[in-house]
Amino acid sequence: MAAAAFMLAATAATAQIRFSADFESGSMEKAELVSQETKNGKEVITYDFYSRFDPANPARPTLAPSARWYYFKMTGVKDKEVILNVKNSDARRPFYSYDNKNWTRFSAAESPDEKTIIKTYDQDEVYIAYYIPYTYSRLLGKIQEWVKHDWVDLSSIGESEHGRNMPLLTITNKNGKADKKVVYIHGRVHTSETPGSWHLERMIDVLTSDTPYANALRENVIYHILPFTNPDGVVEGNSRSNANGVNMEVNWDDPEEVTAREVKNMRAFLKSLLAQDNVDVFLNMHSQSMHQATYWVHTAETSSDYFYKNLMILANLTINDNPYFAKRDLCFSKMGSRYCEGWFWNNSGEKTLAVTFETPYTYYSQNKDGEWVSLENLRTFADHNVLALGDYLGEGAPYRIIIEEPAAAAGFQTMKDNSKFYNGTSYLKAVKDGAAVKYVFNGRKEGVEIPAGKYEVYKWAAGDNLKESKAGENEWVKVGELQHKGGKKIRYTLKASSGELVDNILLKRVN
Repeated sequence: MAAAAFMLAATAATAQIRFSADFESGSMEKAELVSQETKNGKEVITYDFYSRFDPANPARPTLAPSARWYYFKMTGVKDKEVILNVKNSDARRPFYSYDNKNWTRFSAAESPDEKTIIKTYDQDEVYIAYYIPYTYSRLLGKIQEWVKHDWVDLSSIGESEHGRNMPLLTITNKNGKADKKVVYIHGRVHTSETPGSWHLERMIDVLTSDTPYANALRENVIYHILPFTNPDGVVEGNSRSNANGVNMEVNWDDPEEVTAREVKNMRAFLKSLLAQDNVDVFLNMHSQSMHQATYWVHTAETSSDYFYKNLMILANLTINDNPYFAKRDLCFSKMGSRYCEGWFWNNSGEKTLAVTFETPYTYYSQNKDGEWVSLENLRTFADHNVLALGDYLGEGAPYRIIIEEPAAAAGFQTMKDNSKFYNGTSYLKAVKDGAAVKYVFNGRKEGVEIPAGKYEVYKWAAGDNLKESKAGENEWVKVGELQHKGGKKIRYTLKASSGELVDNILLKRVN
């Protein structure tokens, strides 16, 4: 895309250093010289740096515009100590790059508090960004990679307010099951939230990859993914709004005259999906200022017990064995019609599991001394999201075989209540020691070849209905191994002690 298509940001200059943001996703308001002095033979220059506010929101005038995002270039900085006092936004160890490609996070010494960046630069020109930029051009380039696969179709749900395309990916094997489950994912509503785009890119990389597990998922699931809901905001360097100042995250029940074109496009597409069949899962991908990843779990009081239980199942599946996500990280909110999740609730009820997922910008699980968010650990995190979603849907066989517990079994009581988090509509409770329940997966019925080999066996340890699950509860717990000699069916017998809860099991192929 030509540079002329990008909105030019304000520039500021002194005789020594020039500031600019006249490039894709660039954004700044101004930089004002505070002082210029020499200390110990080094030139030290201090600026007050102002990030740019989004336009006023015509849909919700009382909602204050954001100025979180900044992305700008400084020229003339080599061997100078430059101090930036960040206004309108924060400086929680943002990033710099000398080539606008390879990015480094400022150290704790270089960004000692939320309002200051101090550094002596090795080169004359440097780019600074709130987080590593993820541009519209980057997305279009990645789309060209993804659509090379036969299982990826590219379409559009329409154009943005400024006429930019809103590309949609549909990922599924063309020769898979006829009654596939349906997942809809969208991202980049708030354009400053670039960690979420890097995270979603990895999810798409995995789902489109030519691997046995990804192929198994595509056999049984259709993934509709809208990577950018807000291309104008991305290109033009906004923080949370589209080109007209509308915060689209809370625009889903506003009057039509102040509803963004992008939201209208999404609603039309989603109505067409619901008219064809149900959407099983909707993921609204974001990044947040809190120092933790989270799902925003909608409370049972504003949804339903069944909906809430399923959200907690998906959340705890994502937490399972994930070094960047702890059980205490989950956040809770009311279901609201102004959100896309609320729109789904109003149009499909508990049939669609609709939820917002957030990565942080800074570090994980409130641990400042732990790993800070990087492209590498965002990719690892995304792998966990893909596995969790596959397990929730019960897909991925024969590499991850999910088997539901029988409806009834000798020595067990069938339980249906809201005191536990369990899969489906019931679970079993052993009423005596040594009670045995037999699990069978019929590969012929499921259309799956089950290779001979070793499988690890895990049970879903259904636990108490708590916002923060106890250790060892509401997670996969290994209970054994089995050697499958081949054949159309795979079987496992689980023995339970009195009072033990029995739910789904997972057979994880080892070799």
